[in-house]
Order: sequence, then structure tokens, then C-alpha cells
Amino acid sequence: MFLGKVIGTAWSTKKTANLEGIRLLLVHPCDLNKEPTTNLVVVADRLGAGPGEIVICAYGRAARSAIGDQEMSIEAAVVAIVDKVDIDLRLSKSIDLAELHREMNEINRINET
Repeated sequence: MFLGKVIGTAWSTKKTANLEGIRLLLVHPCDLNKEPTTNLVVVADRLGAGPGEIVICAYGRAARSAIGDQEMSIEAAVVAIVDKVDIDLRLSKSIDLAELHREMNEINRINET
């Protein structure tokens, strides 16, 4: 599994039959190293995640189980929408993870007002 930020949606008018009715999101994985990443993962979503939200995604069989069909033509899927991330910044060596922690705290602060 990995943490990622939803940055958009992929729309397709033609797709395999087993993908009908499945939303496809563009997710930028959170980099757990200090190296910048330009990775982009297309993930299936049945939970209704939207742009800017932090999600937990699964790969492979776990992703297909989350969607409910082992024969589905997917490799990754949203398995949770994250409400809050708590990180001990003294232990984290990840710049992106520290930024994610600050961003989630700001979102939670705004939602509480």
C-alpha cells in the first residue's frame, strides 16, 4: 500500500466492460525518500475520493479485492480516504511526508472552524 494525493481524474468513453462504472483517479504517491518523484499512478476508486485528498492505495490482488472483483482489469485502487496523518517529525527523514503532515493539519484546522 502507499499514501498518495489525488491530483485529477482520468476520463474514458471506451474501456473494457469490467471497468464500466469505475472512476479512475490520477494519484501522485507521497515520496518516502528525499528524492523528488514524478510518479503518477492511475487507480480505481469506489470510495469517491476527490482532487487534493490524501488516499491510501493498494496494488494487485489487494486492489482487486477492494473493488470486489479479482478478474477486474486494474492494478491499483483506493482503499481509504485519509482524514488525518500523525507523524513524529523527529523520526521522519522524508521531506514530502513532513509536508503532508503539515498540509493535513491545516486541512483539519480549517474543517474544525
